[in-house]
Amino acid sequence: MKKNKKKRKELVKLTGVVDHVKQRFCFISVEGMTEDIKVKSQNMNGAIHEDLVELHILNNYSSKIEGKITKVVKRKLSEFSGIIEDNKDFAFFIPNHRKIYSDFFIKKRNSEKYSSKKKYLAKITSWTGGKKPFAKVIRCIGDIGSNEAEIHTIMHDFNLPIKFPIEVNKEAEKLNSKISEKEFERRLDLRKDITFTIDPEDAKDFDDALSVKINKEIYEVGIHIADVSHFFNNKSLLNKEAEKRATSVYLVDRTIPMLPEKLSNDLCSLKPDIDRLTFSVIIKINKDFKIIDKWVGKTVIHSKKRFTYENAQNVIDKGEGLFSKELIRLNKIAKHLRQERFENGSFNFKSNEVKFQLDEQKKPIEIVKKERKDTHKLVEEFMLLANKIVAEQINEYEKKYNKKFTFVYRIHEDPDKVKLIELQKYIKQFGYTINVNEQNLSSSINNLMKEIKGKPEENSIEKFAIRSMSKARYSTEKEKHFGLAFKNYSHFTSPIRRFPDVMVHRLLQYYINGSKPKDKLYYDILCKHCSKMEINATKAERESIKYKQAEYMANFIGQEFEGVISGITEWGIYVEIVKTKCEGLVKISSLTDDKYDFNNEKVIIVGRKFKKSFGLGQPIKVAVAGTNIEKRTIDLDLI
Repeated sequence: MKKNKKKRKELVKLTGVVDHVKQRFCFISVEGMTEDIKVKSQNMNGAIHEDLVELHILNNYSSKIEGKITKVVKRKLSEFSGIIEDNKDFAFFIPNHRKIYSDFFIKKRNSEKYSSKKKYLAKITSWTGGKKPFAKVIRCIGDIGSNEAEIHTIMHDFNLPIKFPIEVNKEAEKLNSKISEKEFERRLDLRKDITFTIDPEDAKDFDDALSVKINKEIYEVGIHIADVSHFFNNKSLLNKEAEKRATSVYLVDRTIPMLPEKLSNDLCSLKPDIDRLTFSVIIKINKDFKIIDKWVGKTVIHSKKRFTYENAQNVIDKGEGLFSKELIRLNKIAKHLRQERFENGSFNFKSNEVKFQLDEQKKPIEIVKKERKDTHKLVEEFMLLANKIVAEQINEYEKKYNKKFTFVYRIHEDPDKVKLIELQKYIKQFGYTINVNEQNLSSSINNLMKEIKGKPEENSIEKFAIRSMSKARYSTEKEKHFGLAFKNYSHFTSPIRRFPDVMVHRLLQYYINGSKPKDKLYYDILCKHCSKMEINATKAERESIKYKQAEYMANFIGQEFEGVISGITEWGIYVEIVKTKCEGLVKISSLTDDKYDFNNEKVIIVGRKFKKSFGLGQPIKVAVAGTNIEKRTIDLDLI
């Protein structure tokens, strides 16, 4: 009887997605299960990273549940970039993807030859069980190490689209740029108001604009967002493609847009001196900076000026120039909103983003830290406010009609208690503490950030604190945004580059028009998809940065630099070079003065004999030992 019971248990079918973390095994994430299932390589049955698979449980008695893949239901990846080992009658394709551990067999025709100095794109043609897959070469991507080859490799690694389908572009080109008078009449006409955009110097799409009217002691501020959803409905090819992409992706040398250029850079872009359709949040603020009235709805605007962050800041600093009165007033309001937000528990982590200056061949010639001016904070503050007000509007509908309205929220859950305790233990060694109780947690972390400001341990503690946070995501469930300390929050202000914002615009207009609450199934599915695609885009963007950093640091082999320890693992010390903001690795195996052990709790490595230790935030001197552009790594030696 026991034997039969065990057999029945083994035959239970589960479906999950492969995460091939190591050559020897992978993990399968199954929806509804809190623990991933470990599968050894010999039990993977030809599955690869991100495949949807069926599996059986082999046991659940050990520390990890183990399983065996019985069927590949759907392959997520079929095309790969990589290099080719060429032989006389056959060739092997070695994928560049870090989580693909099998090479592919390529049948050759007599005339075919492949270069060891080139990168190629290959497609799997057949794959039976655990045997080596067969593939065909689609095309040559370019020379190994060249910008096009390496960026296209990243794009293929993260399954990013190279171009829009022909049918989608055709549908976009057919869109009428002329707006009818009837459409203008349906909207609040704000074309006479002083309205302007503030964006980066190299921006091509302007999806938000600001306006301000000063009437004695009342200020009327308008936050105007491109009305993207006006131009295509949810049954169009444009919508289908935007759903699939979910977000624009910003690699170092290019943007992979969510929408075709006809929309993103033309029809929806809030260019100056032209009428544009918008979805607006208009607020009235009194002299004490209290919001006394708010309105949300469709509008038409006519931007009077396109500011860059730099020239808008110049107007504010000098106190003169076009729309100086309006900019100074907006800046004053924004500073108050920001201060109030921090007082309510919103986090104030520093931004450490870098920007590359590229030459004509797209090689990096300089890396500079992005500077956050008051104008950056000004725009950010009003966008946060608009997102918050839009979410609150749904809350008001629910109270008014006593029913739940399906909506798309941006939520940020409380940090995991285990991670908070790890943070508490880590900062204790520096003499700090935090209150991990839910009610005082955000203010306690903000107080910690104030305490460490300017101290040697500032960077390390801030990084550890950020790693302790949950990841923000999209959801139809109305939950708070912990990092911003907002009870209700959504994403409304970037519909040109984020599909959740398009969904928010549509839902909002449905409810403004008096529509009953929408069924939530579609929005649940899209929230999960958009959250996943956002993570994927962030990873791709980071890889493009790593590639350019490795390419840049190849110019400095053998040179010494001041650095700060940015990460500690059992295999080495990650160091951020102060001058270039590039991160490299000092391998523990390269430290020959002692045998070093990794202390996970204190996040340090310590020498066994001489007790020399290395910890996060510690300043050290390093020399560039080498770089690998293909692997996007920088090797460092400790001086």
